Amino acid sequence: MSGIGGIVGYGVGTLAAAQVCDGMLTALKGRGADIHGTFISEEVCLIYAGNTRTDIGKQPIRASLGNKAYVLVFDGELYNKDELQKELVTMGYRFADASDAAIVLSGYMAWGESCVDRMNGIFAFALWDGTQLFIARDRLGLRPMYYSVGSYGLVFASTIRAILAHPRVKPVIGEEGAAEILLLGPGRSPSCGIFKGISELSPGEYGMYIPGQGMRIHTYWQLRAQPHSDNFKETVLNVRNLLKDAIARQSFGKEKMATLLSGGLDSSAVAALSGCKSSYSVDYIGNDKHFKPTAFQPESDNEYINRMVSSFGLRHKRVVLGNDELANTLTDAMIARGLPGMADVDSALLLFLKKVGETVPFALSGEGADEILGGYPWYQSIDENSEPAKTFPWSQAVDYRAKFLLPNLVKDPEEYVRSRFKKAISSAEILCDDEPIEKKIRQMYTLNIKWFLQTLACRNDSMAAAAGISVRAPFLDYRLVEYLYNVPWAFKNFSERKNEKREKGLLREALKGVLPEKILTRKKSPFPKTHNPAYLERVKGMLEEVMEDKNAPIFSLVSRDALSELLDESNLSSRPNWYGQLMSHPQTISYFLQINAWMKEFAVSVEI
Repeated sequence: MSGIGGIVGYGVGTLAAAQVCDGMLTALKGRGADIHGTFISEEVCLIYAGNTRTDIGKQPIRASLGNKAYVLVFDGELYNKDELQKELVTMGYRFADASDAAIVLSGYMAWGESCVDRMNGIFAFALWDGTQLFIARDRLGLRPMYYSVGSYGLVFASTIRAILAHPRVKPVIGEEGAAEILLLGPGRSPSCGIFKGISELSPGEYGMYIPGQGMRIHTYWQLRAQPHSDNFKETVLNVRNLLKDAIARQSFGKEKMATLLSGGLDSSAVAALSGCKSSYSVDYIGNDKHFKPTAFQPESDNEYINRMVSSFGLRHKRVVLGNDELANTLTDAMIARGLPGMADVDSALLLFLKKVGETVPFALSGEGADEILGGYPWYQSIDENSEPAKTFPWSQAVDYRAKFLLPNLVKDPEEYVRSRFKKAISSAEILCDDEPIEKKIRQMYTLNIKWFLQTLACRNDSMAAAAGISVRAPFLDYRLVEYLYNVPWAFKNFSERKNEKREKGLLREALKGVLPEKILTRKKSPFPKTHNPAYLERVKGMLEEVMEDKNAPIFSLVSRDALSELLDESNLSSRPNWYGQLMSHPQTISYFLQINAWMKEFAVSVEI
């Protein structure tokens, strides 16, 4: 895990530019404080902050071909490194070291922009060839890349904070930023960097910046609709083989790796197929007493974790988090993300990964299975007779959210959300002979990959970077994602019982003989959160303190009356979740605490 950044233009050879680069490097050290490097010429500055536990080789890395020199900074991992290396060796290329960055550098020299089409992995990188800067991001957006273009040239980095280290980029939000934070947050529109003038390179995109000519963005990967010709048995076999191959590719360094185990279908599959014997789970003080089953979270994890431990002889460690440390880490989690996030769901992951990172530098996760196999409730509500989705299913109460906005910040909140939603579903590629239900599923799949997954991907990347650990997600191997886009919904929801459907039934079939029956038939359960009322009381007290502060920055964005109503528990049952299954009342309060901390930490101003 590492951080990259740089500037093109702004008189890079000057002392002022060097000072800007130093400021950006300091901002990036939250992603890698152990090693750092800088390349400065008259045209460009490239910077790198890395972690000796997870990174190999020094960066920026340089090479030349003929009379042309190349410089690269790279954040990520390649999962087909061996194949690429063999092909490049046959073409006559040699490598400065054994790093993935060296392969990417030679790959660009050999294939130019199309090098990204050949790469299987998670990555964001920038490469200067003497005349132009090439920036790219992996297909699923599992590593970040922000940028800003103006009269000052180009500024790019792994974090928003590093972009804001440039004196010409200000921490200002306008109508769009206010709408994103309060109407869509912690989700975000593709390419939106929240602050005025800051954008994010979207998943599956690369950009080419030429000084004096600006930035050209190109989409090199997207989901393509194709007829699915495999029968059910063939589909089961293909899913099993693709998953096994993805896990095998991502299990290098197994002796320094652990699995993040919840006892659910997805994480258990990764633990079983990887052969990794070290595993970790997260729990909370008081959950044994206060856990209450819901439709979303019907049972606790521990019984299933114990079954996996006994079945596979795992060396398991249970990390138990306290309510005060969960609340106290809300600001740290926000700083790591650079934006208000999933509240204590973020802070829990940060604390959890820090504990895991004390032992191992790498971990395998079951993240992504619900997005590509239809595990979420909003998938399961789709059938032949259901109405097409009309807004983001994980955040439907636009009118409730709009109450928190100060008047006149966003002209038409409902239209803002509606326009984003329509643009999102219209990007789904559909076959002309798709049945109505398949069209709905393709749209929902696209929504999940382009929107919901991005919130989780940002969470996983930023919390892992802050914890100094690299987390891999085999279910998000792009080949598996592409394949499942075209698998019929009836296959994904397969059940042996006639006239029934079973969420992720296809995956359950693919894992027969791999997992114990009790795990194989377990109902989906989300990332565990605290159910202890002490946590709610703690964050309520924290928000009450904010309410007493007349100068709290949040009140330039958020209605004081709406926050007062949020603290009133007289009508809790009628309030919607803020975001998805996990962000209920305690997490909503925590989200507003993160907004206030974010506006204070980043000196955010609102200018409409």
